[in-house]
Amino acid sequence: MINGLNHITLSVSDIEKSFVFYKDILGMKPKFKSSSTIYFEGNGLWLALSLDSDTRKESLAEYTHIAFDVTTNSFDSISTKIKSSNIELFKENSSEGNSLYFLDPDGHKLEIHVGTINDRLDYYRENRKEDYIFFDEFDLRPAKLSEAKFLSELELRSKSYWGYSKEFIEACRAYLFIDDDYISNWPVIVAEHDKNIIGFLSLKTVDSENRLDNLWIEPKFINCGYGRRLFEQGIVEAKALGWESFRLAAEPGAVAFYEKMGAVVIGKVQSRLKKDLFLPHMELTFSQV
Repeated sequence: MINGLNHITLSVSDIEKSFVFYKDILGMKPKFKSSSTIYFEGNGLWLALSLDSDTRKESLAEYTHIAFDVTTNSFDSISTKIKSSNIELFKENSSEGNSLYFLDPDGHKLEIHVGTINDRLDYYRENRKEDYIFFDEFDLRPAKLSEAKFLSELELRSKSYWGYSKEFIEACRAYLFIDDDYISNWPVIVAEHDKNIIGFLSLKTVDSENRLDNLWIEPKFINCGYGRRLFEQGIVEAKALGWESFRLAAEPGAVAFYEKMGAVVIGKVQSRLKKDLFLPHMELTFSQV
């Protein structure tokens, strides 16, 4: 297990020029210096500069960069020093915290930033998008036998999200259910948020067809990224069973989601409720995702 970031090493073409930049402009504390190596320390960060004839000649086009943590009080003074030294900036700030993006003498992309990862996560939670997944918000685990009834009711609540009448949902009760035997014999994985179950998936072989038999989310958590995470876990569970693919009977409104996950429509499946009702029949081949 990784304990943390040990050190960062940057190749430089001019050891003296880089020494002045990191010491005088950024205010880092030098700990060691030779003709080819410099060690800086800054609030627990070990930064190494190494003289290297192969150092890049210009800044890379990619966004890869190193962000240094600064306090609110020091951000203005360091920013002023950077700008007054005619140091090249490479990006305008669009994040929720104060940031300045600039280049060092060898074109390494750097940033000074005010804020923590929790600040960033809070911002994303307030501006949540469909593909956002917050791993500290939920856990995945196997379902317990005692949860069978709850999962059955969750299925019905989730299905009602798609606009079916109350009468139709009630008619589904005889077909959409999880029991002890199901949990005992097939993988059933629940997603928990603050110790409350918010969704689940299950795998089952139906008429010789390996299926993602269930994937249901509590309505208020739909489009919050949990379905994506459960679907990905479904692939993990299916591979553990030795499956190379699975199929599913999808809710018509969920077809676009499954297509984003790599599944394709291969036909139609007749509903168990009505002979004239058909659901999209979809397939995901793991080697293609």
